[in-house]
Amino acid sequence: MSYRQLLRGPGTLRRASAAVGSKLDTFFSGAWWWRARRSLAEKHLSHVLERSGDKSIAARRATERYREMQFAVTYWRSAPALVRRVALAAREAGLSVSDLRLIVLNTDLRVRHDKVLLRRSTLMRALSAAFATIVCVHWALMYCLVALAPGAVYLRVLMIMGVFAVYAAMYRGWSLYAYRALAAIDRSGDGLDQIIAKTPSGVAAIPLPIARD
Repeated sequence: MSYRQLLRGPGTLRRASAAVGSKLDTFFSGAWWWRARRSLAEKHLSHVLERSGDKSIAARRATERYREMQFAVTYWRSAPALVRRVALAAREAGLSVSDLRLIVLNTDLRVRHDKVLLRRSTLMRALSAAFATIVCVHWALMYCLVALAPGAVYLRVLMIMGVFAVYAAMYRGWSLYAYRALAAIDRSGDGLDQIIAKTPSGVAAIPLPIARD
């Protein structure tokens, strides 16, 4: 970011922060891995269609595999067909795709006895709060160690900035699997429960989700 952009105000800083956060989410969620696998699935599907046509069993399997990888790119994890159906129905109903990504990523939508259930874990809430406290305390201790260390002031300032960058990145990645996932369930859980109740069990054709790279 240039000096002129910094002078434009907090709006620019918020957009820059959101962009960095999005990149970190892509890295820590493993979305890059699913994009690579989708590319391979797409190439395999093209090869099968050219060799066997679109009516063959091999083409159906390759198409289903591509659909699974397409879903994984959008929602950051592969999932069983029933879970994919519920997630896509929830997206069509207007639920937040960000919340759905976090819920699918943490496998909080699970299949039990041919039915999808939304997991709500009290233990995870306690563990999330405890771990967040530990991380923040350790973060603060690192600041104190750097601030009290001998050396020039500018070196300590640079070290503090480095500590902030490392811990902020780690905290962002950890939050994907902790409090942000829990907050997503709080926001969208009731809506998901309604959609699960309306979604029939059994496996049927699932439309391709819209990729949001």
